[in-house]
Amino acid sequence: MATYSAERFAPETAALIVVDVQNDFCHPDGVSARKGHDVSAAVEMVPRLETLIEEARAAGATVIFIQTTHDLTVDSRVWNTRMGDIDTPEYDPNCRTGTWGADFYVVAPKPGDLVVNKHRYSAFAGTDLDMVLTTAGVKTIVLTGVATNVCVESTLRDGLFLEYNVALVPDCSAAYEPELHEGTIRNVQGMFGAVLDSDELISRWSPIPAELTA
Repeated sequence: MATYSAERFAPETAALIVVDVQNDFCHPDGVSARKGHDVSAAVEMVPRLETLIEEARAAGATVIFIQTTHDLTVDSRVWNTRMGDIDTPEYDPNCRTGTWGADFYVVAPKPGDLVVNKHRYSAFAGTDLDMVLTTAGVKTIVLTGVATNVCVESTLRDGLFLEYNVALVPDCSAAYEPELHEGTIRNVQGMFGAVLDSDELISRWSPIPAELTA
């Protein structure tokens, strides 16, 4: 099993990235659920994510919320037909700009947090995320959110390719099928970076009690 130094996860150079925790992806009344996807894993993991976000803020880590939006100014025909050609001009995306579906689900930014808007799977594609991270002095990005195997993994991979240390928090991430979630965990462990649960990450970010350092 890989080991990592305390420096890698030092909160002053780490960013907790919360990917696409939005109504259309997570809420039982959102578009994903209406299309037949099982959102129960997302609903179940959010309380742990909420705790992790609070611990990240308390430790001084950068907290970044990624918010997907779609509309016809950014959704090309190539994007709209990536799963196959369409015979009608019907356009019905999830997370449509300005709708309830695009709003954050349960967890939301607070003063001091950052928000990056994206229109593709990776939060680096066509966004300012790399510049935001560089400006904040971030060296390690810690990925959470949904879907583990799509936007979370896409962002994690691109982060590594841009020379960030990357980590996945599987108990604060969710996919619509357990096998897809587990597949990303294996991918990250095998080729890309660290995998650690929220309890371990919180313990790394928690200060050592004064009596133990005396």
